[in-house]
Amino acid sequence: MTTATNLLTGAEQSFDAATTALWAVCYGYCEENNLMSALFASAQDNRFLDFAKTLPVTVGKSSIACGDWAAPHEY
Repeated sequence: MTTATNLLTGAEQSFDAATTALWAVCYGYCEENNLMSALFASAQDNRFLDFAKTLPVTVGKSSIACGDWAAPHEY
């Protein structure tokens, strides 16, 4: 299971194990910022990674964040 956590509010969103941490944090960010249609359109057009580059994504050694949303990730 992949879980993204909003570091400000403590809200969590859980996804199945096949979901990447990048998708999870972008989903949380897009939901809060009324960008869900753009997120799903990018996925449908196989352009999610390009879309994610337009968001405030930060990649650390063991976590990834988008805005206030963060999730652990592995390389």
